[in-house]
Amino acid sequence: MAPFQGIFCPMLTPLHRDETVDQASLRRLIDFLIDGGVHGIWVMGTTGEFPLLPETERARAVALTTEHVAGRIPVIANVGDSSTALALRHARHAVEAGADALACTPPHYYLHSMDEVISHYRALKEAFPQQPLFIYNIPQTVKVRMTLEATLLLAREGTASGIKDSQNDLQWFRALAATIHEERRESQFRLFLGTRTLIDLGVVAGAHGAIPANSNVVPRACVMAYESAMAGDWAGARSTQALATRYDDLAEVARGGSPNAATLSSLKHVLRAWGIIDDPTVARPSRSLTADEVAELNRRLQALPRVPSRD
Repeated sequence: MAPFQGIFCPMLTPLHRDETVDQASLRRLIDFLIDGGVHGIWVMGTTGEFPLLPETERARAVALTTEHVAGRIPVIANVGDSSTALALRHARHAVEAGADALACTPPHYYLHSMDEVISHYRALKEAFPQQPLFIYNIPQTVKVRMTLEATLLLAREGTASGIKDSQNDLQWFRALAATIHEERRESQFRLFLGTRTLIDLGVVAGAHGAIPANSNVVPRACVMAYESAMAGDWAGARSTQALATRYDDLAEVARGGSPNAATLSSLKHVLRAWGIIDDPTVARPSRSLTADEVAELNRRLQALPRVPSRD
């Protein structure tokens, strides 16, 4: 599990206007992220619009990602869906494509109990025992919040090899990290925060890394925030985290649509402005930025410093 630490980018999925995966843009984005120093890629996550894409496009995005990354950094593929059978289908595609690890949300829509969620993760591990499996805890979208007890059970029995905790509850995360540390399971169970603004604080709380959406546009700033925190350079961590957050704040230009759509569309418009992706399409029904909002985003973008790639 040693490679699973640092900044894993929850990669956007560049789309054509017909909402199929844009292969050329995806390859350029991967190179941009690797040049920015990210330690890994999390493909088909929330930022990757997985719930809005058909199975064929989800599988295609994972396959293209693993092919182009070509072992340079680890790739974790999210296979979450509304049932165990569907998650197993996505997992099969990801394993066949060569993903280094799987991730999965609790099944969404129904308010499943913890015993059902535990069975869900066990079924995935039984089907693919060689792949590390990450719990993707994001109750604000799937309605099911992992309990500490269930998470620790899955860690202790070896079903889960890590977690991405996106609920923004540092108290919960710190309690989990403390137990994992006390039981000396850190080498078998990796702790990631799914946060755009708490990379440095995550290190204090015991995280092995973070999976921040804004690393799509400022990968180097996110990496520097993490590496500075790991080195005890808290002033450096604070300043680079603040810069990454300023890019996250570009979503404020949206005057309609959901907060999630505002984030996705703003990130894609930044990447298009920089020539990394060709089209800022977000999958429907997510609302794209209007022309006036894009003009305001570009005005604000010009005032932000660009972060160079690797030193």
